[in-house]
Amino acid sequence: MIFVYSMQTNKNMLIDLMQNLSAIAEENAAGTQETSASMEELSVTIEEVANASEGLANIAETVQMHIQKFKL
Repeated sequence: MIFVYSMQTNKNMLIDLMQNLSAIAEENAAGTQETSASMEELSVTIEEVANASEGLANIAETVQMHIQKFKL
């Protein structure tokens, strides 16, 4: 009888452990998805900054050309 009780207790502990591990895995998956989404947003932002920088460089070049006209 003690053996059966011990096996039942061990089984319940194992089930609890597996449920805890499953919950941890789900939390990790959710964290990974959030990180992935953040990285995608960061990538878009970096691309926007790069495009804005290119636009500013073009404006600076145009301004420099206009300044050169006045120096002549």
